[in-house]
Amino acid sequence: MAQARKKKVAVVQCLGGCARQAAQATDTQTDAAADGKQEKSGNTGNTEANCQQMTGTETISCQWGCLGGGSCVEACRFHAIHIGTGGAAEVDPEKCVGCGLCAKACPRSLIRITTEEYNIYPACVSEDTGAQTRKTCDTGCIACGICVRSCPVAAIGIENNHAVIDEEKCIVCGMCAVKCPRGVIRDYNGIFTIREAQVGT
Repeated sequence: MAQARKKKVAVVQCLGGCARQAAQATDTQTDAAADGKQEKSGNTGNTEANCQQMTGTETISCQWGCLGGGSCVEACRFHAIHIGTGGAAEVDPEKCVGCGLCAKACPRSLIRITTEEYNIYPACVSEDTGAQTRKTCDTGCIACGICVRSCPVAAIGIENNHAVIDEEKCIVCGMCAVKCPRGVIRDYNGIFTIREAQVGT
């Protein structure tokens, strides 16, 4: 008998919360930055410039965060993703089928596809230092290491100044999500993240 296929779902590794300001970069600077990010992410058809155009004249203070332009929203055929009040993309796990179109559309490679049993995930990939993140983002990982010390199975670590979970080791106990002082580590089921109402405020 064939095994039931595990449901896949998209998660966004950014909560918004970054300081936003009027864009002042020249067209040349914008194109250069977009080319660099495009090369890093491998999303050849979706540059930061394209996504930035959708946001008007705003830019964000974090070079790692969601631009909020909505290229992922346009790509989704199931209306399962939208731009939230924090300025970042948010996924409705009930509507999401894990097709991956939003992930391909994201110019910063912030959206990844996972399965339902791995509902705990860090929603920040900033490589800035904790001190810098405190200045530029209300919801970014500051690499404090509380999650690392809270994990009973050593499934989480700090890499490039942000939390990373090893899904092979993770037992989905939720301790990291509960202990995270900035609510960066999320449970898309909404069970373990105790700072849900505070994030983005």
